[in-house]
Amino acid sequence: MMNVLLKIKSAFFLILVLFVLTNCKSEDPVEEPEKDVVCGVSDPVNNLRWLNKLYKEFYGGPLINGIVLYQYNDSQVIEVQSGVSSSTNIHQYFCDGVKLDLLDPVKFKEFRDNRIEIKVLYGTKLW
Repeated sequence: MMNVLLKIKSAFFLILVLFVLTNCKSEDPVEEPEKDVVCGVSDPVNNLRWLNKLYKEFYGGPLINGIVLYQYNDSQVIEVQSGVSSSTNIHQYFCDGVKLDLLDPVKFKEFRDNRIEIKVLYGTKLW
C-alpha cells in the first residue's frame, strides 16, 4: 500500500511540474534590445554606406579587424581597424565618411589623448 501511495504522489508531482512548465506563457510581447544610435542610424555597420563598404573589404573576420566608435571634440568618430593596415592614423572617419586629417603627428597625438571610446561596433579593438 505504501508503495502505491508513493507512486501516486510521484505521478501527481510530475503532472504538476509539466502543467506549470507548459502553461506559464506570457502574453506580453518580447521586446528586442534597443540598438544604440550611431551617426543618426541604428546598426551603423550596415546602414552607413561608406562604413559598410569598408567593412566588406575586411579580410580575416572579426578577430583581426575592428570598428570602434569614439567621441572626439563633440563629434562621433568611427575608427576602422584592420590587422593588415600598417598605419593607425589614416582610418578615422566622421559620420559622413570624411576622413579626419591626422597625418601630422601632433594632431594624431591630440586625437589619441582626447578621444573617448564609446564602444566597439564590430570585431576586436586592435589599437
